[in-house]
Amino acid sequence: MLPELLFDSFLQRVVTRARSAGSGTRQLLYRVDSYQIDLQIEAGSDPRMLVITGQLLDLKQPEFSGRDVLVVISNLRGQVVLATADQFGEFRKEIGDSGDLELFFLGFADHPFTIAIGNPLRRLSKEEGPRLVAESELRNKTGKKT
Repeated sequence: MLPELLFDSFLQRVVTRARSAGSGTRQLLYRVDSYQIDLQIEAGSDPRMLVITGQLLDLKQPEFSGRDVLVVISNLRGQVVLATADQFGEFRKEIGDSGDLELFFLGFADHPFTIAIGNPLRRLSKEEGPRLVAESELRNKTGKKT
């Protein structure tokens, strides 16, 4: 069972060319079968930390909110924290920002599943992101202004 990414706020920002090197808040929405996982990742008060907030929903049974689901959060550098969803299917934990993030969900669906998020608050740099024609190497070779 593989999670399907339905929404990523960072991808939306790339499309609109809003780039930033700083950290911010990232919203992610996943679906696994009839389950929906809403995640928010943001920098903590200590910039070396991430705050992960999530909510688990069963779309077939809205009254089941994901209560008591165990979420194992890892930064893939030896730090692991456990979160248990409350009566509304919500959880919130803080973990060191290593540039990687993995969430493992137990007891929410028929089979456990993992959501891996590489570099969760990384924004595309100018070099990595889409370039405007005026910034391209082609412009420098032709000498034309666009």
